[in-house]
Amino acid sequence: MSELRLYIFLSLVLLTGCANIPDSYAPPVQRRPLSGTEPSPVGHFVNMSDPNADAYIVKDVSEAAEAGSWRWARKHPELRFFLETTEHLNFKADFSVAESTFRDTGPVTISVLINGKLLDTIRCAEPGEKHFDKPVPAKLLRAKAMNFAALEVDKVWVSKTDGAVLGFILTRAGFTQ
Repeated sequence: MSELRLYIFLSLVLLTGCANIPDSYAPPVQRRPLSGTEPSPVGHFVNMSDPNADAYIVKDVSEAAEAGSWRWARKHPELRFFLETTEHLNFKADFSVAESTFRDTGPVTISVLINGKLLDTIRCAEPGEKHFDKPVPAKLLRAKAMNFAALEVDKVWVSKTDGAVLGFILTRAGFTQ
């Protein structure tokens, strides 16, 4: 009888060592938090030399930065910006009217629109570098959302050889406090 007990005991001991445990486990399912906002790829200001400047461009701005610092704007250039707040913001832009295009177009007027509403017009009576800086009424802006700024030029230069359309040179633009 003691041999039978010993046999049963040894059988139970051997069976407890036969568990099927995997060597590795799958990672847990990844989930987004229920609250909070996703980080935006765009901020409140952009230099055309920034590596992520393309994320700000909506339309009518050249694809590549010239001389690593500026881009050609065409007839209706538009940029987008993510704003956390709408209070006490100015819209700023640094741009140039090229002498080579000015010879054909003459003086140009650039309309600055914020979310489709006219903020101001800029009369460029001569070529050269320009700086625009104007307070933006909070009612024109949207907090914690994308906001659009357009700098529409009334006259563009059109190449006689390839039909390229050039308005002005854009260096930087955006919202500051």
